[in-house]
Amino acid sequence: MAIVSMLAFIGTADAQITQEQETQAQLQALQIQISEIQNGIAEKQTKKDDLQTRLADAEKSIGKLEQRLRNIEQKIASELPRLAALEMERDRLQDDVVTEQTNMTRDFRTLWALREGGGLRILFGDQSPNEVALNLAYFDRVLQQRSDAVARYQTLLRRIQTNADALRISQVELAQQSAALEEERLLAAGLQKERRSALSAIEASLSNDTSRMAQLQQDQAQLTDLLLELEQRLSDLNTPTAYISFEEAKGQMVFPAQGKASNRFGASRNSGDMLWRGWLIPAPEGSNVLALHHGRVVYADWLRGQGLLLILDHGEGYFSLYGQNRSLRREVGDWVTPGDVIATVGASGGALEPALYFEIRSAGKPVDPGRWVKR
Repeated sequence: MAIVSMLAFIGTADAQITQEQETQAQLQALQIQISEIQNGIAEKQTKKDDLQTRLADAEKSIGKLEQRLRNIEQKIASELPRLAALEMERDRLQDDVVTEQTNMTRDFRTLWALREGGGLRILFGDQSPNEVALNLAYFDRVLQQRSDAVARYQTLLRRIQTNADALRISQVELAQQSAALEEERLLAAGLQKERRSALSAIEASLSNDTSRMAQLQQDQAQLTDLLLELEQRLSDLNTPTAYISFEEAKGQMVFPAQGKASNRFGASRNSGDMLWRGWLIPAPEGSNVLALHHGRVVYADWLRGQGLLLILDHGEGYFSLYGQNRSLRREVGDWVTPGDVIATVGASGGALEPALYFEIRSAGKPVDPGRWVKR
């Protein structure tokens, strides 16, 4: 019976591995398809906006630099405790060497007294020649042991010093890389500021609210096209069955950012006919964006009107969208769990203030996030 159960377990595990391999193959194909989707959306635009292209390049560069900078900072943070431990060990060993040197000095003095006064002690009957010989042999052995111990300590100290020096060099190099990346990030931020200024000038030059609304409608249509394409191509994508379903978690999901929505779902947007399809959540720039629920990353790239956008597929036709990010922390194909950090808050996509734009879609239609998240 136990053998049968084991075989059944192995068969189940093999089936899960095969299923995951199939899913990964689908996701690799999806990454190619996403590129095709984006190209198709771009072709539908009647006019290519060079400023938007430049803005996209700058913001994507900032996002990549942000991740590289974070990685370097983590390396520095992991090296510092190791360096501190080595320095403590070095100090301890140096104290041990001092102790050994003190003991050696004492032993040398004792040996000197024996050697200098040994003959007199024999004459006066203090010690026999055999006792003196035994004492001398004992102290010779002690001194040899002391010498060996000091040599070992010195060798160890040299090795620790070498390691400490190497760690300091590594720390300096990492700090230099961090400084270089920070400089690049500042340059990219300046470039983004320049793009934002140009976009503001274009916005100011629009003749009326109708023109601005047309731009928003075009951006929304582009996002809808993307979601429809994703939904169609993900219809057969394998999803885990061990997690609580999206429906079952309704009302208990993680709030995605540090802040609260500045708008109401379904309210009029910009005094026009357009309505808010999600929440705009002002939050500190660089603060964490959290995954709403279990899901798979199916989009992680820049999209006009949304900036750096990440989309999670939760199965059963449910998607959650996280836009305007400063950087993306996950890639297409990654599984996430509730509360996982998936991005950082920013103002990409031409936004003027840092905020997370957040949507939940069911079968392609926006739904009120307030009914799903726990506030």
